[in-house]
Amino acid sequence: MKRVLCLLCLVLLFLVAACAGEEADPPPRAGGTEGGEAPVPSPTPDPTPVPSTPLPDDATTGTRIRARGFLIVGMRYDLPPFGYVTEEGEVDGFSVELGRELTRRWLGVAQQVKFRQVRSDTAVEHLQARDVDIVVTALPHTQEWEAGADFSLPYFIDGQALLVRAADAPVIGDPMGLQGHPVGVVAWGEAEGALRGTVPFTLTFQTYDRFTAATKALSRGEVDAVADLRHRLFWGKHMYPEMAIVGQYTTVPVAFAFRHNDPFFADLVRLTFQDMVADGTYTELYTRWFGGELPPAVERWPGEEVSSRTGVNFVHPEGEVTPSLADAPVVTNVPDTIATIQSRGRLAVALLPGRAPFAYVDTTGTPAGYEISLVRQMAERWLGDGTALDVISATVETGGEMLRTGQADLLVGGIPHTRAAELEMDFSLTTYVAGEGLLVWAGTPITDLVSLRGQQVAVVEGEGSQEALLAAAQEAGVSLTVLPRPTLQSAITLLEEGYVAAVAGERADLLGLVYATPGLSMLPLRLTQVPLAVGLPPAASAFRDLVNLTLQTMKAEGQFDALYATWFDDTPTPLEVWPGVPYRTLRLETSVSEEG
Repeated sequence: MKRVLCLLCLVLLFLVAACAGEEADPPPRAGGTEGGEAPVPSPTPDPTPVPSTPLPDDATTGTRIRARGFLIVGMRYDLPPFGYVTEEGEVDGFSVELGRELTRRWLGVAQQVKFRQVRSDTAVEHLQARDVDIVVTALPHTQEWEAGADFSLPYFIDGQALLVRAADAPVIGDPMGLQGHPVGVVAWGEAEGALRGTVPFTLTFQTYDRFTAATKALSRGEVDAVADLRHRLFWGKHMYPEMAIVGQYTTVPVAFAFRHNDPFFADLVRLTFQDMVADGTYTELYTRWFGGELPPAVERWPGEEVSSRTGVNFVHPEGEVTPSLADAPVVTNVPDTIATIQSRGRLAVALLPGRAPFAYVDTTGTPAGYEISLVRQMAERWLGDGTALDVISATVETGGEMLRTGQADLLVGGIPHTRAAELEMDFSLTTYVAGEGLLVWAGTPITDLVSLRGQQVAVVEGEGSQEALLAAAQEAGVSLTVLPRPTLQSAITLLEEGYVAAVAGERADLLGLVYATPGLSMLPLRLTQVPLAVGLPPAASAFRDLVNLTLQTMKAEGQFDALYATWFDDTPTPLEVWPGVPYRTLRLETSVSEEG
């Protein structure tokens, strides 16, 4: 009898989780996504706690984890393959494995983790209440959710897509293949409106009140496709393995979410994710749970000094390391950068001089450059005056210190977003992608690596350009000769005298020379990629939001691309896009009068 009761309990638990999948689709709450919190207790035993130590109310997340001895991960239990309850009553899925991998790296034992069920529309509330340390579920990174949480780089790209019968995939492989085919959608979702805007013909829709009803209709042949967010379509494919997901036509980033104003934990999460990408763990987990599908490309932050020539170097005193929980501060002082700007009525900008075309002082003594132009537009939107800038020349060390002490709000000058730099300051979204490039004479037939076959290329010794060039040439199957030179000027001289067809070097270093020398040109090709961004004060989550929401608004309105085209002749940097609208107004009310 006892065995029978245990089996009945497991079956009941599985059925409740399955029902939770059915209930995952009511209309979203204001500002939220789909609900559907299944009333399932955590089926995994609590990890072994360590003796608790009284902590202040404002203790950081890292300190809390260290004190209790285990990580608390918020996730959904009703969304295969992200998270679900197995027939054995255990939680499993992509989110579970990510949570355990973070735990293993931070605490040394993957089992020192407790999973707590959260809904997508209440996950941020759980973070704010400290019920969970981190949310690892299909939570979209939207502009609205930025109001309550910070996010990592995306680990999954969600968006509207199509679920079709696998046999129909060759015909209905994208929205253009839907002509003459009925499409199932849920009444409360956004799929119908999004899909209408992607095709030039009239679509036939069949509306259902639940996602499961739509997928059942597809299996019965009543419709030929179901349109919905991809994370939900995976649930449909889980129910009906003979289905296929095709034709994604919108993008929504999904990322780790954690509390605001906790710079140590933010660094820990972001740099650990960088480690997982670099060592292949992320790809291995992703392909395992998504049927061999390759993961989205993740922006890589270099782990070494980018250039010893520019002075834009960040060297962590203990080397290039990911932080340890043992280093977590008990509390963090949170600067109110926005209030400071409002009080003074101006922006304080630290500038690394001589970094044309990113930031420099022109012959009239006026600050200029691509990033200065971006900051002027921020001042215009925030303060109503694009000239409300106080620009101070700085080194990277003094500029970083000015950010930390509140003497500067932004640091400009083509700052590489490296792993070491992430430990020193916060960053805006990437505003330019640098990296090793090729300098040539304009009008020459050299347009790519293939056209350098059999040619000679000059590099500066010891700068990493030779290694990057040879690695890229080998991958492209191109044989060329490298001529190392002790200085950049001596390498340029070889180009000027016709001894080499190109000079390989860091774009951020070479672009200023291109601007100053008629006839020189940088190829759009990047042999490596190094993200550049505006430096920001650490811990100031609200200000970072303001900067990034402004950049996204400028991108959406075309102003970002227009400024980019003013300074560069290649394709504008594709900013990471968070769906929605800014959660806050971009205009700041200042206490300084226009006359003052």
